[in-house]
Amino acid sequence: MKKSIFIISITSDIGTELAKFYFKKCNVYGTYRSKTKNYYHLKKIGIKLYKCDLNNRPSINNFIKQINDLPKWNYLIVSAGTQNPIGRFENVNFKSWRDGFNINFINQLELLHVLLNKRIKSKKNSPRVLFFAGGGTNNATINYSSYTIAKIASIKMVELLDEEIKDTVFSIL
Repeated sequence: MKKSIFIISITSDIGTELAKFYFKKCNVYGTYRSKTKNYYHLKKIGIKLYKCDLNNRPSINNFIKQINDLPKWNYLIVSAGTQNPIGRFENVNFKSWRDGFNINFINQLELLHVLLNKRIKSKKNSPRVLFFAGGGTNNATINYSSYTIAKIASIKMVELLDEEIKDTVFSIL
């Protein structure tokens, strides 16, 4: 039986490349923010797409309401992210700073929290979750504070999840 992969932000460049790579080997599903060129390409090849804009509370809520209709998964890949706002912390709009942090950390965890109930548990092959930390987590990346802090928090959260939820493997790249 084919394994299933659910990709949060499947229409991002990383998400789309992963979807194309796994499409022949696995059932691939994912979320999209807007109908871009990547959306139309993935739709055309038969990938099931679900609307979920991580910067839009009603969109997140609508996605969560569909939980019973969502497919079960063996692998969950979280490829969402934004580097905005870019600028010195003291000069950026704080609402934009908070929105960036939420996209890169809080809202991703909210989707994970909901989707964990859809994982396929198996004694032979544990379900796996992959996050992306991106660059800038090892030094001060000036002008990218929201992004950097969210990704550092993601690293620690993945460590905690991997210890707390023993039937699932959590990784961050």
